[in-house]
Amino acid sequence: MRTGLAHRLRTGLRTFTAPVFALSAGCTPGGNSTSANVNLVFNTGDTPTPIVVTDAPIFLAEPVFDRVPGKIGSHAPTLASFADGELLAAWYSYAGPGELDEASIYAARQSPGLDGWQPPELLIERREAVGNPVLYSEGNDVWLFYAVVPGEWSTSRVEVRRSADRGHTWSPPRALVGPLGTNVRYPPVRTLAGDWLLPAYDDLLQRSLFFASADGETWDLRSVIATDWLHPNVQPSVTALADGRLLAVMRNAGRGWLWVTTSDDDGQSWTAPGDSGFPNPASPAALLRLADGHLALVYNDSAVDRQPLSLTVSGDEGRTWHTPRVLVEGAGEYAYPALLQTPDGLLHVVYSHDRERIVHLVVNEAWAAGGV
Repeated sequence: MRTGLAHRLRTGLRTFTAPVFALSAGCTPGGNSTSANVNLVFNTGDTPTPIVVTDAPIFLAEPVFDRVPGKIGSHAPTLASFADGELLAAWYSYAGPGELDEASIYAARQSPGLDGWQPPELLIERREAVGNPVLYSEGNDVWLFYAVVPGEWSTSRVEVRRSADRGHTWSPPRALVGPLGTNVRYPPVRTLAGDWLLPAYDDLLQRSLFFASADGETWDLRSVIATDWLHPNVQPSVTALADGRLLAVMRNAGRGWLWVTTSDDDGQSWTAPGDSGFPNPASPAALLRLADGHLALVYNDSAVDRQPLSLTVSGDEGRTWHTPRVLVEGAGEYAYPALLQTPDGLLHVVYSHDRERIVHLVVNEAWAAGGV
């Protein structure tokens, strides 16, 4: 498969056996955590494990909207789905010229059986800027996490609201207690113990943060991952593997490659982050375990540019990956993807196109695994 230039120029071991990454003192309740070494074998570059598909390939593309009245930019989309196929998307739009100028959160729905998206509706507007919404659904319950930003991103904090009716009405906001600069990008996952683990990050010190909750209401900081100042890790995307281990990829703010790490204790501790072998232009990537146990990764397949936007799949929990399929390329930036799978097996991707509009793609695994 194709890998980033930075990776090809190194010998680059892709098998990582390392002590749990040391957490900064005082960052987590109870101090640093320890566990047995975890062996992470990821993206070995070997011939991909075959993925057998019998369906015809599917690829569809449509804009969620063209413009939001009064706003010049839109960015950081997120997506949730429900059992009957209804989709709920959210993003933030701003009046500019800065991306936090009069930034508000909007949402739109796509009803099952109907073409296109309903017009955007204002979801959250405050005196302070709000951005980076994250949707997560279970049944008809929906959680909405988002950043409240009184100044620059480094001043952000995170709030969460909950809905019992698919996002038509929402609870009052609750604050997540975390360090200054706490921000979010991707949804939580269920751990082996049944808790939720929310991946987050610190926009001030450029670290990945992980919050845990037993009830979906109260969220506590569980662990922190920090790397070197040249290649900080932020915006983690995490998924659970078949044996309950957690696998996370993280944006490399220094560019070059995606970070990868794993946890065997529900996110209490993590292996030392390693080079995933996938290029990264300082842009987030979305990781998801599919219903059949395969993994899917949507990312910018470049060490320097936020294009192309590509999708790759793994049939062996990340050991090997199929040749990436290009979702979109050409002039412009295609970034900040969100990824989910609906009960019919289809994969849905939303992304930001030049921070001007949000685009929705629909593919199936037959298309994703068909790269040559």
